[in-house]
Amino acid sequence: MRGLRSMHMKTLHRWLIQNTARLIAPPTRVCSSCAQARQYAGWNPLRVCDSCFQAIPWIREVECPVCGRGETCPDCLRLGPRTLVMNRSAVRYDDAMRELLAAYKYRGNERLRVLLGRMLVHAYRLYMLDPTIDKRGFDCITFVPVSAERLAERGFNQAEQMAVILGEQIGLPVASLLTRQRHTGKQSKMSREERMANMRGAFAVIPGRAVKLQRAARRRKLRILIVDDVYTTGSTLTQCAEALCESLPQARVYGLCWAR
Repeated sequence: MRGLRSMHMKTLHRWLIQNTARLIAPPTRVCSSCAQARQYAGWNPLRVCDSCFQAIPWIREVECPVCGRGETCPDCLRLGPRTLVMNRSAVRYDDAMRELLAAYKYRGNERLRVLLGRMLVHAYRLYMLDPTIDKRGFDCITFVPVSAERLAERGFNQAEQMAVILGEQIGLPVASLLTRQRHTGKQSKMSREERMANMRGAFAVIPGRAVKLQRAARRRKLRILIVDDVYTTGSTLTQCAEALCESLPQARVYGLCWAR
């Protein structure tokens, strides 16, 4: 018995020696945003250090109920009835967020898809706080498709990747419902009117997908979330919503974007 106790004490002593450093100081982890190895006690689902987390310009309160902006939005005041019910976004699109998205979208840093996808959970929670939203939530998530030219150039669809991560986080199925009819080019230098004209008729529902989705819903109104990276004028999401509602007249379509 004494020998067994002695062996146990030696094992405990060895464990304490090996783990003292980890007990005194938190382990070093690599931040998924700045890629720096930093020590900190707290760890969040985004896997970013405290400094990076505090720098994220979260949209905490929605001022515009239509586009989800964090301040009054004159653009949405001019909008009449439209197919896209509303939109919510996770962050304001400032210089830091623009650089983060560029690293992922244009410079091929695909490890950032997990970070950006998990950030979408914040936008989803903004929906759940809205008193007009059915607390049963949504039936499925879809995403804005990219053209064949853009997919060949970039190698991935950022909206699809973020939608998959979001679906994993909130437990909703992700369905590929839309196809892009034509390549629309970059819209960054276009005016609002030019964007709307450029995107008109750009999307269509993949044949057969709408029928399967409607059957699964058992004739009730479907609630569909469309994921995209940045909401600027809403022209892209609006055209996606119009394509969906043309095939699914009873559907209610909502946008969910990473940045606004």
